[in-house]
Amino acid sequence: MNNNIALLVGLKNNLDYSKNFYATTRALYPDVEIVFTSYNSTDGTHLWLDSLNDSNVRYYYSDEAKTFSDTYNKCIEIATKKYVALLHNDIIIAPNFIEYLEKSISKQSITKFTTVEPPVFADDERPGKLVKDFGADINTFDIAGFYKYAAEIQNKKQPDVKNDATTFFFCMLRETLLDIGGFDPLYNPMFCEDDDMIIRLGLLGLTGYVTVNALCYHFVSKTSRFSEEYQNRTMQIELNSNRNFFRKWGFKNSSAVKIKYDVGFVVKNGSTELLEKIEPLCATVYVDGDFNEYIDREQRNTLFNLNNKIKSYHQKKENDILVFFDGKKFGARSLDILENLSGLITRKRQKRTAIIYKLLGLGNMIFRKHIFRVRIANFATYQHLLIKRK
Repeated sequence: MNNNIALLVGLKNNLDYSKNFYATTRALYPDVEIVFTSYNSTDGTHLWLDSLNDSNVRYYYSDEAKTFSDTYNKCIEIATKKYVALLHNDIIIAPNFIEYLEKSISKQSITKFTTVEPPVFADDERPGKLVKDFGADINTFDIAGFYKYAAEIQNKKQPDVKNDATTFFFCMLRETLLDIGGFDPLYNPMFCEDDDMIIRLGLLGLTGYVTVNALCYHFVSKTSRFSEEYQNRTMQIELNSNRNFFRKWGFKNSSAVKIKYDVGFVVKNGSTELLEKIEPLCATVYVDGDFNEYIDREQRNTLFNLNNKIKSYHQKKENDILVFFDGKKFGARSLDILENLSGLITRKRQKRTAIIYKLLGLGNMIFRKHIFRVRIANFATYQHLLIKRK
């Protein structure tokens, strides 16, 4: 083993799981670097970190409340190894986990390791996930059964599989994560930071691979959506994160077309209720109604300055693409079209008509869709500007 991988683990309470992660990892790897970061834990986690007499543990804690992204960014910062693997404390790694990661990693790849999970989200399929029940928590966990299962899979010697799907559980070059500014704290306190990161790394030209042979058992969301702290707020947190993702990227995290355009909505007969639906879906909203009530309510949920984003209907309109519509005619189909506008614009961009307009100097391309009149002055794309966090 080259011992060039640090294991990064963000902590927020759930001390029993942190202790279990540390004990089971040290039983397999006495010398591997483990990096812990904890913000605002109140259950004795910080005292426990101070009690560890282990030269291969690096840690940081603070009583300040921070995001999931901030927590892992601090882990990345204080790690000392060339590569870093991102884990949670509700995980137990299998024997040979590090060895198989070392076989798969490279400077130009994102190596996603395999999580074995109980059937909590059995229908949520993704590469690198195996559903097999070895226990719902650390008290019921069958560690011998899991180790045996992992060895059976490793003995098959399955090759790594190229795959760019989103997962938080990956290993890659630490320097690259530092260079792009780490995870984005826009998502407060959590969710969507992994979707955001995988897109940025893909735009950087890195290739994703899944290794079946580096396995761990994941108890699932013991430190997030099912934790005592967050379980009653999970739905609202997830909604806010999805809205902020769209504000940043201009498309849904599930969208097949991941291209960002500069889009402005020009709205007659606007309202607070309409702004709730459409504001995250564009770069600028020009509206004829009163929008101060919406800003007062929504600004607390985002780092984007809504006073700069929402403008009067009569202000100068400078976006590359403008979408004109009457708010009184807006319905479910209208919302679906706007949520998938990036794909619609991309299809227009790829057609010969767009090329002809440009060659002949015919100016703006204008087309109609449902209640919308769309004027395209420029097909410029901007997703590459978001690789590095500013």
